[in-house]
Amino acid sequence: MQMAMVVEGLLIPGAILIGWWGGFDPLDKLALTRVDLIWGVAGGLGLALLVVAVLALPLQPVRAFRELMDGQVNPMLAASTYPDRLGIALLAGFCEEMLFRGAIQTLLGQTSIGPWGGIVIASVLFGALHGLSLIYFVAATLIGCLLGWLYEHTGNLLGPMVLHGLYDLVILLLLVPYQPVEDSEEDAPDDDSWG
Repeated sequence: MQMAMVVEGLLIPGAILIGWWGGFDPLDKLALTRVDLIWGVAGGLGLALLVVAVLALPLQPVRAFRELMDGQVNPMLAASTYPDRLGIALLAGFCEEMLFRGAIQTLLGQTSIGPWGGIVIASVLFGALHGLSLIYFVAATLIGCLLGWLYEHTGNLLGPMVLHGLYDLVILLLLVPYQPVEDSEEDAPDDDSWG
């Protein structure tokens, strides 16, 4: 969990550097508004429920994705506490959106490829960051496109940040079984130690 938090935190200097290079502040388009908060909450809950429903389908790509989650992702996160998961979700929502939408998409949108080219490229890079497998890459790229569209549509980072963070939190709570770390027998007190 500490490594995940460090990696997420390192995205902030990257976003600041890209913004400095492009002559803008990556958080310039972040404002607390009720409408954008609603967009983020509705989108995050809707997307999480859609993903949970899709993962229940008996299709081969879905089974392969679930096996990937069970074999690689879930073991890394299973011992994380609920506050850990909340922290990761909040950091991912803030840091990744600051980098991919606030910095990369904004910078690319100012070039000749325009805002839609910026959405596509930022989303592919977002997918590559999450590319544990081809299906994971494709799913993350599509989610990146949704986040990019929301940022372009509203002109505010709040919606994508809330959507991303809430989606991650719901997925972490619903799909990653909690398995507390048990003390090993070596660490447990010996029954005879008192006598």
